Amino acid sequence: MGNGFVSCSFLLVLLITLAHGNVLRLPSMDAGESDSGMMMGMGMGVEEEGKDPDYKAYFFMKDVQVGKTIPVNFPHLKESDPARNLPRKTPTSLPLSLKALPSLLRFFSIPPASPQALAMEKTLTDCQIERPGEHRACITSVDSLIDFVGGIFGPDVPFEILRTSVATKTSPVLQNYTVVEVKEKTSTKSLPCHNLPYPYAVFYCHILVDTTNRMFKVTLRGENGAVVEAVLVCHMDTSKWNPNFFAFRQLGVERGTTEACHFAPAYDMVVVLVPN
Repeated sequence: MGNGFVSCSFLLVLLITLAHGNVLRLPSMDAGESDSGMMMGMGMGVEEEGKDPDYKAYFFMKDVQVGKTIPVNFPHLKESDPARNLPRKTPTSLPLSLKALPSLLRFFSIPPASPQALAMEKTLTDCQIERPGEHRACITSVDSLIDFVGGIFGPDVPFEILRTSVATKTSPVLQNYTVVEVKEKTSTKSLPCHNLPYPYAVFYCHILVDTTNRMFKVTLRGENGAVVEAVLVCHMDTSKWNPNFFAFRQLGVERGTTEACHFAPAYDMVVVLVPN
């Protein structure tokens, strides 16, 4: 998409001490069945089966070990993209509200029913729709992220923000990557944040209740020499996922029988606690 809607990301590791900030609060849900594990895999880079039969979006943990080779498509990442980074403060006082969509479209000079307008509508809907089993918020600034994470992890708790980066410039290409290094980043709590299409940076951050996800930072080297620092997410319990979800077809398993691992979408970030 144009008009600042395409968002890219890079590996960012920050140690942050929590402070106060403002956040658009969304309702806290009771624990229950949720497809949010699947949501994390359905962003950029983890989509339904593509045209290339060799392309795999989901893996077993044993597939992503040092020395193994796997086919992956990592997009070219542009540091200059305005939707890639959160500003310190929310860039506007405009409401992040579906009811305000008509006035928001006028403010940003976006034609109604255009692809950009439809993307904004979908983002605002995602920020307000209720999903059981989640504590969530739509984040528009560093301050709002700090405030939300503080409410989840507790005050004055350091955390890391993990994102995918291409360390060397390359064009988007599906190619074989060799695993060079794997470092586990699993913590007692993790908070995936999904970048949503909007005129400025908006991230849908959520924590799932009673999940057993494991996180890894993986270094890979492509056939063309491109080096990638990627975030690998392994969903250890898929028993509540849709049984027809394409991950199970790719892995050749039934839901709940094994883990399902994927690289975090290139435009997203994952917040994890820093061990003491």
